[in-house]
Amino acid sequence: MTRRLPPLTGRWHAVCLGALLTLPLDGQADARRLSDLWLEQQTIPEPPAYSYYLLERQQERQQRQARRLQEELETLIDRYALAGRTGMARGLEEWQATIAEQQAIKGRTAARADLAALLASPRHDPLLTSLAEVGHCDVPEWVELWHLGGVTRHRWAPGMSLRDVLRMQPSSRWSSADEAWVITPQSPPRRIGIAAWNAGDAPLVAGSRVAIVLPEPVQEADWVNRALSDFLATRLPGDTCHAVAIPEAAGQTDSGGADA
Repeated sequence: MTRRLPPLTGRWHAVCLGALLTLPLDGQADARRLSDLWLEQQTIPEPPAYSYYLLERQQERQQRQARRLQEELETLIDRYALAGRTGMARGLEEWQATIAEQQAIKGRTAARADLAALLASPRHDPLLTSLAEVGHCDVPEWVELWHLGGVTRHRWAPGMSLRDVLRMQPSSRWSSADEAWVITPQSPPRRIGIAAWNAGDAPLVAGSRVAIVLPEPVQEADWVNRALSDFLATRLPGDTCHAVAIPEAAGQTDSGGADA
């Protein structure tokens, strides 16, 4: 008599096969990865959204992006100053100064770094030798708004939304724009309407950053609008952060993790 397998057996085999297919195929399956480092820690950082890593190969790219942003903003500042729009000029000077301050601090790779995410997606679990920095931040008490009058941090509160933080500033500092970027510690940047005709909203967690999309139809503003959100997504999600020592490990230094 033929023995019949339980109904879940075939499904379990399929799950196992799927897991095997996600393993690295480049001969680096035995190399130590970020998930190994987290598992070696006495405690896993909580909450997971404030863990981070920085790929070595992305450091110079982030520096170039910061320099280019400052250059494009300088052109816009001169344009507004010559047009007599001193408020906008001063606001963008504050953007420029904040980027310079952030440039002096090592950033992060815009990708999830928590253990659960790395185990769920092994292809995005970077090799330890590809990393310049690993750490986690204490949950901050602020959300940061890049408005047309400068950069302001507001105290975060549970249930806070994009509309809430906009209303904390005079409408003259954001109402001429149609959209804003929302950058949270864990999710990719989202572009959300803020004008009357396209008004949207989004929840803000602690450490979120909001950047008003510059309304001027000029090339420099268009570049800043496209690049600033990406740059802010690479900033650390808090002010008090704790680096974790990266031990030496075998492997290639340009493999694993998020795309450059």
